Amino acid sequence: MQIRFDDGKFDSYTLTLENDTVKLDCYLIGSITGGTGTECGHTISGAKVEQFLRAAGVDDFSGLEKRAQELDSEGWREMHQKIMEYQTDSWSWSETNWDD
Repeated sequence: MQIRFDDGKFDSYTLTLENDTVKLDCYLIGSITGGTGTECGHTISGAKVEQFLRAAGVDDFSGLEKRAQELDSEGWREMHQKIMEYQTDSWSWSETNWDD
């Protein structure tokens, strides 16, 4: 299952729950290299999934799906932070401002 959230300004999140894996892909405003945005992806797999679900206060993927569908922009930022605490894999790409 996949839940997508777009804050209507810039930030967007896609949460994918499948095969006992939690995956969050984000496009966020701002970049450490002076560009417009940053893309990142975070995956939780294995035993960390169970730990994350407990920390998120849900019992299973359907509880997490329900919670995610109710989140606002701040809630998605918090979910992003919580997922990063339990991630087993991640990547990040920042846009660069070449005007310098």
